[in-house]
Amino acid sequence: MTDVAQPNLTEPARTARKRPTMGRDTLVRIGTAVLILGLWEIFGRQANPLLVAVPSQVLVATWELAVTGELFSATGESMLAFAVGFAIAAAVGMLIGVIMGVNRTAEVALDPYINALYSMPLIALVPILMLWVGIGFTAKVIIIALFAVFPVIINTLSGVRNVEKSYLDIGKAFGAGPWMSFSRIVLPSATPYIASGMRLAVSRGIIAMIVAEFLTSIAGLGGLIINYTNQFETAKAFVPVFVLAIIGNVLTAVVRIVEDRLGAWR
Repeated sequence: MTDVAQPNLTEPARTARKRPTMGRDTLVRIGTAVLILGLWEIFGRQANPLLVAVPSQVLVATWELAVTGELFSATGESMLAFAVGFAIAAAVGMLIGVIMGVNRTAEVALDPYINALYSMPLIALVPILMLWVGIGFTAKVIIIALFAVFPVIINTLSGVRNVEKSYLDIGKAFGAGPWMSFSRIVLPSATPYIASGMRLAVSRGIIAMIVAEFLTSIAGLGGLIINYTNQFETAKAFVPVFVLAIIGNVLTAVVRIVEDRLGAWR
């Protein structure tokens, strides 16, 4: 009896299940946000207005800061420092991670220092960096890069070291040299690890940016928080906090999109 090939319904079924799930996830996120903001609005009005601002007041304060241009200039100043520091961290972190991944001697030499610096509270180094480079833009960039570089190094190293040996053997069987094996096998296989490191670096970089602005130049979004908190204008102090949360989510989503594009072959 001849077997009759059955159509593959796996992908359509998977797609059909995925769409309602994505829609449901969106509704859950929106519902959760509405619930949190609603509770905050209700119970926040019972608190001291000098200490707690409700969402409606924060929305009005956002409009006021946007109209004066103060919010945009502070955001631009912060994001410029973040972009430069994060770019340095990404480039240096990937380079060191790859070198440690392909060279055992480099890994043995650098691993104790990478782990020590990653585990220690780097904020302790900020006053020393201020003595060395001052309190301006350069200091902020260095602090951001210092905070963000270690997740990239560690995850890149893990990605390079965890490439399936069978892939490398197949590459050698087809005559792939060291560079082709690295560019066509090792680097694509390590992409998910590197992307995970980048996501961690984004959050650490944003934290470093605010810490740097608190402790150095008192400028940018961190400067807005400090200045309006000192003036007891709580609603305006909350505005940059929300802006930072939005920026963090957007940057994380961008990293995920880049990861999906680069890792589409998987």
